[in-house]
Amino acid sequence: MRRVPAFLTVLPFALLASGCVYALRTARAPTDVKLLVQAFHPQQYIVRVVVDSPADYPVGSDGRVQFTVPRFSNGCDVYVLGFIKARDGSGESIRLVELRRDARIVRRFSLEQISKLPRDEAGNSVIRVGD
Repeated sequence: MRRVPAFLTVLPFALLASGCVYALRTARAPTDVKLLVQAFHPQQYIVRVVVDSPADYPVGSDGRVQFTVPRFSNGCDVYVLGFIKARDGSGESIRLVELRRDARIVRRFSLEQISKLPRDEAGNSVIRVGD
């Protein structure tokens, strides 16, 4: 019976001493993306992928654009006390795809948001933009 109070006294100090753990994620593999921009003049738009060196992809007059998001480092997951996940370091939620018209950013997307967009019969993710 004497061991229980001693254990409960030492437990908070043991938990505080263990601290946080940072788990480095591997680089994300390149991802192919196909978009369909539905706008009155889709050719006036460009898609910019903002990774290490930004790359621009013009949208065709039919509204279609295809590009590849290159490999990029995602960051770290953070675990409190070694097993409670406090932060997700995945790159899925980083908004690195920009839809631009002239020099103005119209919308920003993450790969997670693009995967949730509605798709047409050809498999393109559809973005509706009002001119």
